[in-house]
Amino acid sequence: MDRFFDAKSVVVVGVSDSPLNLGRSMVLNLLEFRYTGIIFVVGPKGGSFMGHKIHRQVKDIPEPVDLAAILVPATAVPDVLRQCGEKGIPRVVLESAGFRELGPDRFELEEEVRDVLKRYGTRMIGPNGLGIINRRNGLAVPFMPFKAEAPPGRVAVIAQSGGIGAMMINMLAAENLGFSKFASIGNKLDVNETELLEYLIGDHETDVIYCYLEGIAQGRRLMEIARRSPKPIVIHKSNLGQSAAMIARSHSASLSSDDQVVDAAFRQCGVVRTREQRETVEIVKAFSLPPMRGNRLAIISRSGGHAVLAADAAEEFGFQLPPFPPEVIAEVREHSRAGVIDFHNPLDLGDLFDLSLYRRLAEMSLAREDLDGMVFIHNYQGDMDVENSRSLIVSLGELLTKVQKPIGVCVFTTDDELLLNRKATTVPIFTDPKEAVRSLARTRDYGQKQFLPFSTTRPDRIDSARARFELTTAMPGPMPPEKLAAILSAYGIPLVPWHLVETEAEALRVACNLGFPLVLKTAHPEVIHKSDAGGVVLDLADERAASQAYRSLTRFGPRVLVEKMSRHGLEWLVGGRQDGAFGPVLVVGLGGIYVEVFRETAIRIAPIAYEEAHRMVTECKGSALLRGVRGQLPLDQQALLDVMVRVSWLLTDFPEIQELDLNPVRVLDSGCLALDWRALVAGGA
Repeated sequence: MDRFFDAKSVVVVGVSDSPLNLGRSMVLNLLEFRYTGIIFVVGPKGGSFMGHKIHRQVKDIPEPVDLAAILVPATAVPDVLRQCGEKGIPRVVLESAGFRELGPDRFELEEEVRDVLKRYGTRMIGPNGLGIINRRNGLAVPFMPFKAEAPPGRVAVIAQSGGIGAMMINMLAAENLGFSKFASIGNKLDVNETELLEYLIGDHETDVIYCYLEGIAQGRRLMEIARRSPKPIVIHKSNLGQSAAMIARSHSASLSSDDQVVDAAFRQCGVVRTREQRETVEIVKAFSLPPMRGNRLAIISRSGGHAVLAADAAEEFGFQLPPFPPEVIAEVREHSRAGVIDFHNPLDLGDLFDLSLYRRLAEMSLAREDLDGMVFIHNYQGDMDVENSRSLIVSLGELLTKVQKPIGVCVFTTDDELLLNRKATTVPIFTDPKEAVRSLARTRDYGQKQFLPFSTTRPDRIDSARARFELTTAMPGPMPPEKLAAILSAYGIPLVPWHLVETEAEALRVACNLGFPLVLKTAHPEVIHKSDAGGVVLDLADERAASQAYRSLTRFGPRVLVEKMSRHGLEWLVGGRQDGAFGPVLVVGLGGIYVEVFRETAIRIAPIAYEEAHRMVTECKGSALLRGVRGQLPLDQQALLDVMVRVSWLLTDFPEIQELDLNPVRVLDSGCLALDWRALVAGGA
């Protein structure tokens, strides 16, 4: 990726003499950002622009070129790419639109582009993007005019939407945070977000990485990269799809929409998810501060009311407010004019008028080991204390650098003063005490997380060869219950004693062998909700009841499952599905008839370890019932965890199992049993 951003020469392809030509903006951006490399310009009509000769074709350029930035009609793109390949240009930024975003009839054009890239070994960002920027060397080729407003910052921006990427750059500039690198990836026909993330994690000029994504290209690879990242990765994922729920034929699929899976995946690997642009800026501001390494917070405010707001926020986000040290209190008491200050944390400095003292109090407090960070609130209006307030705010930025502890600086003043302060200081400025406190909480919580996205330890007693045989002989669509039972047993998943029968006489013989009470249910794989459809008869006490039950179920077909009636326990759902971006997904929650009532589940990307299975269970309110309530004995939670781990490995090993439900899994005081099982194999409707 460095060959994109560190290109020593760039050719802009698609420039003309027309004042409406967007290629001209690409050249102007290179000049605006003071690109340190060599600029070439190509356009079919020739001429010149800004002192640069416009070559008619790429091959006419007399020198080697590192990067081509292309904005030509979509149908002309393959030919331009061939010219670049023949010229030996290794990297291309394609900003042209008119590909898959216009519909399926453009897929063939995309394939032609892929073929050209492969033939010449060219790597490409785009199409349908806004381009790339590197603030260090001034490489800036967006077709939209940009201004180098804020100085280079430490935030990298990756955006699938050029418009949202540009808006993010503008918002960072308004906060005087700036950015280090920018990439608008558009349709991601070649380079996608995972490659750029991996590159930016190693980029010495970047501390925080922001991504705006409408689709995720390689979800599992993204998780692995994020888990290893020492830098915060903030992703705004939009396009909140419900496609999985719309086509679902199982509970586990209907209860795990695309967006819920994204949430689970990001939590699992430590990605910070945001859902709106303003929240994104707050998060980036938070990670621009040194990390909050503990829970002990000091609040200093010039306004008593704002001190109260900050204290409320501190309680909401779980901070401790330890007392200020004696030397700080003594300093405040000495300079208090009216003696009305209440000497506790938060500390109201409204009675102190020496603003140089404010900075000294902050430094004295943060120098102590028993404070991890500070929220400092300052307000000034009109002509009073203007210069001293400006100096105070700048000095807080210097103090932050010195002590390497976070200071959430919150300023209330006029818009003009706020803008001036943001440009003058290196510390992010907040305009709401709660926002400042929440930002410190974000860095605290991020630093305390442990991310273990995938398990590498398989459970024992797994016969994957036997499971593979059963799957290879299964037809696409809903799997017959006896085949699925064989697969589950091969993975050590306990099932209630069962037999498949096809005649009434066989049903009675099996019933006598199993012993009453019994359950009879249809074995027709298309009957999903057996209870609702009348496809299950419970608590059969004798042969007569079994005969009647069998005859009533034959309306679904002759194939019937005879099962031993399980003793009482707590019913859970354990299942999962294959997600297009992240692969196998495990879904767990209260089961039986309650799954539709509570619709409360925990979701993880599989496979998981036993520790993660335990965390999943504790996320569900039903976990309290496992521990025993009102004198009831505790149930065998470990047996449930074992089933969860085994199901996660089954889904991982066999991606052709598109959906899987064990519902219910009855958890007993010793062990657990799956009472009903369903699966959908790839290729089914």
